[in-house]
Amino acid sequence: MDAGFIGQRYAGVSLFIEDLRHQNISNGNGTEINANIPLTSFLDAGVRASYEKFNDYSISDRRFIGSLIGYADLDTWKPFMELSVGNTAQSSTFSNITYKNSENYWSVGAGIEAPITKTTAIFGLATRNNYFDTKRNSYWTYKVGVNTWFNKKFGGVASVSIFEGESVTYSLGLTCRF
Repeated sequence: MDAGFIGQRYAGVSLFIEDLRHQNISNGNGTEINANIPLTSFLDAGVRASYEKFNDYSISDRRFIGSLIGYADLDTWKPFMELSVGNTAQSSTFSNITYKNSENYWSVGAGIEAPITKTTAIFGLATRNNYFDTKRNSYWTYKVGVNTWFNKKFGGVASVSIFEGESVTYSLGLTCRF
């Protein structure tokens, strides 16, 4: 059994909390479902869908993302590149007025996954996110975490993501190979 999730066929679910920095609203709470399918010995396809809710102002954010992950399987680590396209649909209600917005974006990231035991790996990823609407600013996200296989079928992942100093997201999930 290989350590790490890259190159593995799996589906998972995660719960997360987003701590907004410099904003006077509550933390966001959400869930994400994801799946990964190896296409070749160096390329995976992944999908993710998430829903996040902020109680203040009834803010919600829904995302759907498709990714291609290219990697090199070296003896002690896996450098990888990730290219994604996605959509974010947001809505909020304040004083009985509802605001809705939907935007498409793409991102490119680079990272490393490195085993620390036979079943556990640490990972890091830096991603540049860009909206197709060029009037919007691009931004960076940084993610670090650990993933592990509990047995041949089930695993877990814990991570922390930073959105250019604006927010920090803490995530904990379960994964199942299929």
